[in-house]
Amino acid sequence: MKKGLASPTSPTPSITVFEKSDSPQYKIGESTLTTFGLWLKTIGIGPALLWRLFGPKDGLAFFYLNHEDPDNVGTFAANGPPGDFVPTLQIERTISELLLTLYAQRMGVQVHHGHSVNIDVTDLGKADIVSEDPVRVQVVTNGESVHIKTRLLVDATGRFRRFASKASRKRVLPGFNTDSFWAYFEFPGNDADIPLPYYESCNTNHICLPEGWAWIIRLPSWQGSSLPNLTRMINYLLDLNSQDTHPDDYPSALQLALMFDLKFRWVVSIGYALRNDVVYPDSLSDFGSCEAERKFNWITSRYQRMQALMDQHILIKDLYGPKTTWFIRKALSYESTIVGGPRWAAIGDASGFTNPLYSPGINCNMATSVFLAESTNEYLTSKTTQGRTAVIEKYSKFCESRVQNLHRMNMFNYLMMRSPQTGPLGPLWQYLCGTGNEQWRNMRACTFDNVAESVTTWDWGAQRSEYIAFANEAIELLAGPPSEASAELVAAIMKLSDQRLAQVMSSGKYSGRWAGLLRWYDDELRFCPEKTKRDVLARKCEACGNWRILRDDITRCATCGAVNKYNEIVRYN
Repeated sequence: MKKGLASPTSPTPSITVFEKSDSPQYKIGESTLTTFGLWLKTIGIGPALLWRLFGPKDGLAFFYLNHEDPDNVGTFAANGPPGDFVPTLQIERTISELLLTLYAQRMGVQVHHGHSVNIDVTDLGKADIVSEDPVRVQVVTNGESVHIKTRLLVDATGRFRRFASKASRKRVLPGFNTDSFWAYFEFPGNDADIPLPYYESCNTNHICLPEGWAWIIRLPSWQGSSLPNLTRMINYLLDLNSQDTHPDDYPSALQLALMFDLKFRWVVSIGYALRNDVVYPDSLSDFGSCEAERKFNWITSRYQRMQALMDQHILIKDLYGPKTTWFIRKALSYESTIVGGPRWAAIGDASGFTNPLYSPGINCNMATSVFLAESTNEYLTSKTTQGRTAVIEKYSKFCESRVQNLHRMNMFNYLMMRSPQTGPLGPLWQYLCGTGNEQWRNMRACTFDNVAESVTTWDWGAQRSEYIAFANEAIELLAGPPSEASAELVAAIMKLSDQRLAQVMSSGKYSGRWAGLLRWYDDELRFCPEKTKRDVLARKCEACGNWRILRDDITRCATCGAVNKYNEIVRYN
C-alpha cells in the first residue's frame, strides 16, 4: 500500500478523490444559482470569500431576437437572491475546483492530483453485491501503480463517463440535440451602450433565437497565476472565512493579486448552444479559420443586435493555453441508462446532461452527488443484498426521472424561442414553478442538516405537475424547425399560457414577491409593459465601476476595496 493512499478497510468511512490532472484544469460552466449558493453557505463558505474570487451575479436576463425585424425584441429579467441571503456567482472553474478541493481537504477528504485510475483493469462486473469485499482499483501515478480497495467507487468523470460507459452506452434524448461553441473576449466599453433594453446589469445574459441561444457572462479570471500562489491565497481567504472576518476587513481582489503575485483580469465568456438541426450555408470559410469560429460568426451575422454587441468585444487568443481560443462541443444532451451497480455509482454529468440553459450542470446535477452522499451510510452499513440493491435502485430512479424532467424543460424553452413573443413565457414558467413553491420560499431556514432535501428536489420546478402539463402542451404545439413560428401559432401559445397561468395562480399553490423579483410583471404575474422597476440588489462601484451585490453592512467593493456610499437594497414598493 502506497503511503498516503486510502486504507483498504477501515471502521470509519473515508473519502478519497483521485484526479488525473496535476492541478485543476479548464472547464466550461460559469454561472451558479441559489441552490449552489445555499449549499456553500450550509457547508460554511461565506460570501465575502466568494466575492473576492468570483464575479457577482444578480439573476438572469433574456433577450429574444427576430431575424427579419431587429426591433422586435422580447425580454425577461429576474433578480437573483439578495446579498443578505446567499451569493450567486460567475465563476472560473479552475478556481472553484481549487477552492472546493482545499476546503474538502480541511474537512478530511483525501485528494490526490496526478493519480489516474486504470479503468480497464477495474472490473466492476465482478464486484459481488452480496459480498462485503471491497472493489480492487488500480491507481497509477508517475508510471507507478498501486492497488487500493473501496466499498463504493464513484464515477465523477463527467461527460467522459469512464465507468458508467462500461456498464452501458449513453442514450441520446428524444428530439433535437444541441451543439455549443464559445470563446473569451475583452469588453473595454460600457454595458449601458449595448443595444438591448435594460442590458446594463450583472445578470447572466441570454440572447435567444429560433436556432438556440447565446450566453454572455462577465467573470474574473486568475489564469496565468502560479498554482502555489493561488493555493496560498485561497488558504488565506479560508482562514479569514473560518474566523468570521467581517467582509469589509477582507483585502479586495486587486489587493490579493498584489499580495500573492497573481494575475487578475475581467473577461467575458460568450458562446452559443444551437439546435443540431440548424441548416448552415454550404461554405462557411469566410466566417473564420475553424468550425467553432465559423459557426459562431455566421449565427452572429444573422442578427443585427447580436452583431452590434459582438462589435464591442475583442477576442482573447489562447486564454487557457495553446489552441484554446475557440471551443466546440457537440451533442450536449445524453443520459446514462445505468448509473449504478454493485459497489459503484455515477454522479454529476456522468449520469447525464441536457444543456447549459439555466445552468443545470453545476446547480442541478450537484443533486446527484448530494443524493448519493446522503445514501452512502445506508449503503455501507447494510448487511443484506436487498438493502444495498435498494439503495442503488433508488438512486437510479432519482437520476432517471430528473434527466427526463430537465430534458423536457430544455425542449420547452428552446421551442418557446421561436418567437420573441412566446420566448419570455419560458422563464416565466420556470420562475413560477421553480421559485414560487413552498419549499423555495422556506429556503432561508435551511441548515447543513436539512439542505439536502432542497438541493435534491428543486430542478427549476421542472418536476412539478403544473409545469409538466403546460410544457407538454406547448412542446406539442411548437414542435418544428429552428425558424420563426407563425403568428397563428404564437397567438395560440399566448392564449394557452394565459389560461394555464390563471389556473395555477388561482390555486394558491405558488406565490412570491413577483413585482420585486421580475421586471415587467406585477404581484399577480400580470404583464405590465410600463413597469420597468424591480428590487435593486446590485450597483456599480462608485470607484472602479465593477458590479457589487448590495448588503447594508458591507461598504467596500470586493474588486477594488473602495468605500461606497450606497449599499442598501432598495425594495420595490
